Amino acid sequence: MKFTFENQGTNTYLVYTVQPEDTIDTMSLGMLTNNKILGLAPTQFMQMDTVKYIKYNVSARVSAKQFFSGAVNKKRLIGVFKGIVNAMLSAEDYMIDIRTIVMDMDYIFADVSTCETVLVCLPITKIEQNPVDLRGFFKTIVFSTQFDQTENCDHVAKIINYLNGTPSFSLTDFKQLLEEIDGQKVQPVVMQPTPQPAPQPAVQPDRQPQTAIARNPMPVQNTLPVQNPTAQKNSVQVPPGTLPKAFPGGVAVPPVPSQKTPAVPPAPGPKAFAGQAAPQTPGPEISFLYLMQHYNKENAAAYKAQKEAKKRAAAAAKGKQPPAKKKGRPAAPPAGNFNFAVPGQGAPQPVAQPQPAVQPVRQPAVSPVTQAQPYGGNVPQQPAYIPREVPQGQPTDFGETTVLGGGAIGETTVLTAAQNPAKAITPYLIRTKNNEKISLNKPVFRVGKERSYVDYFIGDNTAISRSHANIITRDGEYFVVDTNSTNHTFVNGVMIQSNVETPIAHGDKIRMANEDFEFRLY
Repeated sequence: MKFTFENQGTNTYLVYTVQPEDTIDTMSLGMLTNNKILGLAPTQFMQMDTVKYIKYNVSARVSAKQFFSGAVNKKRLIGVFKGIVNAMLSAEDYMIDIRTIVMDMDYIFADVSTCETVLVCLPITKIEQNPVDLRGFFKTIVFSTQFDQTENCDHVAKIINYLNGTPSFSLTDFKQLLEEIDGQKVQPVVMQPTPQPAPQPAVQPDRQPQTAIARNPMPVQNTLPVQNPTAQKNSVQVPPGTLPKAFPGGVAVPPVPSQKTPAVPPAPGPKAFAGQAAPQTPGPEISFLYLMQHYNKENAAAYKAQKEAKKRAAAAAKGKQPPAKKKGRPAAPPAGNFNFAVPGQGAPQPVAQPQPAVQPVRQPAVSPVTQAQPYGGNVPQQPAYIPREVPQGQPTDFGETTVLGGGAIGETTVLTAAQNPAKAITPYLIRTKNNEKISLNKPVFRVGKERSYVDYFIGDNTAISRSHANIITRDGEYFVVDTNSTNHTFVNGVMIQSNVETPIAHGDKIRMANEDFEFRLY
């Protein structure tokens, strides 16, 4: 398929020349020419002699490929997708084969202000027509588009989840999703009746069954003794010294029948108390675990006396006397390399402290500065920092300097305009009306009066289209493209064809409608 653009007055047409081997679908052509179909570009059929033409009015619209250049926001994406879906659904309503719709981003046209999109339907019957993969087409657009990061991109995630999650693609469901994301139409939610639970019969308090209350046939056995006269009479009195007292008043805990391991009483013997000398006959040793299980004042005192006796026996075996307890903080040891005298040992010997290794201090190469002292004599003073001096002719470790152009060290290499950023070529436009300098700092620089779309906004001239022209920079070459403007674009007084790249050079005069510019490189 080969399309050309044609300018007629203020309109721009996309033209297809019917080839001799093409067969026109007259039914579809009649639907296109006699109806204004939503989502499809207005179509005209013309014949001059034996040549037939099919024309589509795409005035004031840009191709989807140009529309998606740069960062794409939510409004642009949803507008193009809704236009494609509307075109497919309308073709089915008008009994047009959807395989005749041209699925090419170069021939899908959008309005830069409203984002309304139209497609081109070419009613040519072909022998082999491949089915349209709409799911793959939408996924290709999403994954090849750069989205605007200044806004929330949740709509992109929703579209991807739908395209990847549904087993069968449906145009109706996808349109509903787009409308919900756009916020224009929301499918009404059908309220489903909530199932009511079955009514329960009211239970009267006086008619409750007696079996509802669970009863425990086994009596609860109290593990703790109850202090009452009956319990005191029935309790078993244990002689003192065999078992510790569990509670004050002389009431002992009777053995529980369910316990399999009875408590083992300590062997009888004399007990040691704090502040008294240990008896000559050794008594039974009380462990810490036994003390915790059978704690009372007598066992605690015996355990403490036993512990003190062990300390005294250990000190006597070493020939030392345990130090007396003093209140307050201990005195600091005296300064010097001396040890304390220990009873039973010889006189303390001085201990030699290891001396740190003295590293030789490197003196600087320069002579120190002498300063006069008030007590006579000049004492050399070393400065806090002395930079290292390297003798002439010695190599340094500061890296090497590359001389551009391979010249001698003493010469200066002159950089070209491409190497010197200060003299790099910077294309710009001069607006003749106010002598304004417009820097062309993007590969595709848009000029028009739609502020949300263009890079240079012209708001004081109604003859300028919303998207009038683009200045393209590519591989050191420069072009101007008219984007289907109403009043067209001229280069050096000659009107250029829409959607065709026209080369420009330094000093060329560019006229957009009735607005004059001059293109400059330096």
